[in-house]
Amino acid sequence: MLRCRLAVALVFVFAPSLGSAQGESRSPATVDIVANDYAFVGVPQRVAAGPTLFAFVNQGKVAHEMAFGRLQPGATIDDVLKVSKAGGRIRDIVTRLVGILVAGPGKSPDGRILVDLIPGETYLVFCNFRDTPDAPPHMTLGMYATFTAR
Repeated sequence: MLRCRLAVALVFVFAPSLGSAQGESRSPATVDIVANDYAFVGVPQRVAAGPTLFAFVNQGKVAHEMAFGRLQPGATIDDVLKVSKAGGRIRDIVTRLVGILVAGPGKSPDGRILVDLIPGETYLVFCNFRDTPDAPPHMTLGMYATFTAR
């Protein structure tokens, strides 16, 4: 029993130093993304690779989402738009859907998305909401952006 307690105590004492032995840990960078009606503002073309916290605020008059994914290698925003306009599935072009934040008009969600951005990868931010069932997805109205992790 004493060995078990000692082992647990050693983990708590030395665990903080284990991270610094492998490299300095850093606080995640923060990227603030603002939605207006049918556009995103504040999405940089390049973001430093590594831990990044994405915040979202909806300044529009309708509900929006900030869906976030990593594009397949070689895929472009034109490929995504073709699939979206043809009624296809965006997930066929996105390697991994990272997360989604939803906010009503003039609101922010309660959370943020923490992503460990991979160097050289291209990421897509988009809104797939529709104002009515017959309306086009917000993405086809221009509500999308891409950036590359460097």
